[in-house]
Amino acid sequence: MSVPYHRLPRVDARWRWWRPLVALAFLAGYYIVTQVVLAVAYFVPIGATQGADGLLGFQEDLSSGALDPTDPLILSLTLVSLVVLLPGVLLAVKIARIGPAGTLSSTRFRVRWRWTLWCLLPTVVIAIPMFLLQTSGMFTLDGGFGWDHDAIGQSTVSVGTLTLTIVMVLLLVPFQGAAEEYVFRGFLMQTIGSWIPVRVVGTVVAVAVSTVVFALLHMPNGYNVWGILDVGSFGLVAAIIVLRTGGMEATVLQHAFNNIMIFVLQAPGWSKVDLDSSNGTIGGWLLTLGTSLAFWGMVELLAWWRKLDRRFPGDEAPRFRGTPPAWAGGRQWMQPGGTGWAVAPARDPEAAGSAPVDSSPGVAARP
Repeated sequence: MSVPYHRLPRVDARWRWWRPLVALAFLAGYYIVTQVVLAVAYFVPIGATQGADGLLGFQEDLSSGALDPTDPLILSLTLVSLVVLLPGVLLAVKIARIGPAGTLSSTRFRVRWRWTLWCLLPTVVIAIPMFLLQTSGMFTLDGGFGWDHDAIGQSTVSVGTLTLTIVMVLLLVPFQGAAEEYVFRGFLMQTIGSWIPVRVVGTVVAVAVSTVVFALLHMPNGYNVWGILDVGSFGLVAAIIVLRTGGMEATVLQHAFNNIMIFVLQAPGWSKVDLDSSNGTIGGWLLTLGTSLAFWGMVELLAWWRKLDRRFPGDEAPRFRGTPPAWAGGRQWMQPGGTGWAVAPARDPEAAGSAPVDSSPGVAARP
């Protein structure tokens, strides 16, 4: 027997259906508190230096929905407000006793760093054609290789602002991408998958719900229909990759590289280029869908070649309702990696007072 990624919480015998709700409540409270702290950290200095007009302008820029990649202040607040979700969701899983924080990382209950390094290969391979397609028409060979300013216009930001923005993107976006992956493709899919006992049904519902929620939460940013389809397609393929590889590594890299490329290309603020990424097009949607499917195919081939362990090599733990019996090994039984029902002692019909394991006090019947 083995356990797929979306059923990992059921490896721990402490799992109960309500524990993910406790984690969700903690995550919601944690997110609200962190947003208040960030608001104070940003608004107080702006109010002190720019007065009421500066505060109103900053608030209007934030409430417009569209992310301005040329404004380091707006960009940093947006990214940091998402980055804080990463430690929050890991802490929520730990506090709710769903399992160790590594439950969300992979079927090995940790980040598989060697596999992560291998995943850089398809990530870079996909990044090259994406870069060429997204910069199509932005370069010229007339008079030497360089920017085609007749097509894209002039940069509207200073060199200092551009440098600050690029450094900030390189430092924050990997954690922003990881945060979104751990929340939507990690916590949400594992919560739904662990609730539904029929694995096939749980898989389909977990992927569908995580994809829809991920896409809908981008609507406040002003995404049009094609933009939502673009985000939804990315989320759908990412969810499948997580289940197929048994971990977050490949999709975190894909998400980070994708966002870094978008922000860096938009950072100069070209005067003739639409910087609003929420204005999706059918071409952009097909590009995202095609590159996502190609990335999945390469990751699948790489996982087959590397003989990747995609599932947890054990069984789901029995559901104790009380003190674990002696044969369960006490506290050790509660941790991921327990040997499961295989070590349960056989019933000795000659022993006085013996009873089947399923009938022992404090042990739930086998499903």
